[in-house]
Amino acid sequence: MRFLSTTAALAACCASAHAFSDTSPFMLWSTAKLQNTPSSDQIQSTEEVHTSLDKLLAGCPTERYLIVSQPNVHASDLRPNDASPKLGRSVRKAEYKYTVAEVAGQLDAKTLSAYIQGACENPFIDELELSPLPLANGADTLKKNDEELGMVLEQFEREGSYTVIYAGSQRETPKTYTAEFQDSQENMRAELKRSLHDVRRRADNGTSNLPLFEKYQYFSPGIFMALVTMVVLMSILYAGISAVASLEVPYGAFDKEMGPAAQKKQQ
Repeated sequence: MRFLSTTAALAACCASAHAFSDTSPFMLWSTAKLQNTPSSDQIQSTEEVHTSLDKLLAGCPTERYLIVSQPNVHASDLRPNDASPKLGRSVRKAEYKYTVAEVAGQLDAKTLSAYIQGACENPFIDELELSPLPLANGADTLKKNDEELGMVLEQFEREGSYTVIYAGSQRETPKTYTAEFQDSQENMRAELKRSLHDVRRRADNGTSNLPLFEKYQYFSPGIFMALVTMVVLMSILYAGISAVASLEVPYGAFDKEMGPAAQKKQQ
């Protein structure tokens, strides 16, 4: 029941766990009855966790300490009850337990070990680094790690009092595609220039040895239409000039009449 309550505390923050993909859970359980009560916030920083450890480990309550590092673990990975049965059995036997669902920052085993050595005098510290969980479908790896952790915990249980610190190291983030538009545009321009240069070179090589009238086009549809129009207009102009030139008027038509008939007309 105690482990179920611990798992429930982790699951209570699963709604917000997906919003903090770069965080990891932190758990501490001990065979000693610890009196100090640290912060109960389920979202803490590494500094706040260190402050809680300072309160919990004051006076070195046990003789031996086990620091378990599980890379890439998330609070949602421990949500199923059958995710880590050996871990759950050890937590149920503990006299004291402390959990934080989301810890922002990296809690590595060496830092925790150095912290315990500074707080206690000649403590026995054992470090266990489990296999990293894959980013997808990590249930099988988590169960294998639980078997390995169970064997170590059984040995600790036979030898007397102990305290276990279970922390997740820095999580791996999936690689995302970053579009490099500037490089893409430069590559596109270079490719277009290269293609245009190849086309021009092929065109020059294909027409440089041709005869003059095959290499260039001198008679096009536009030139043909202009010539036809010119022929029609020239024909009209020639007909008009010919018609005007064919008119014949006698020179006497413009002379003044001086005879008797002209005098009668004037009277």
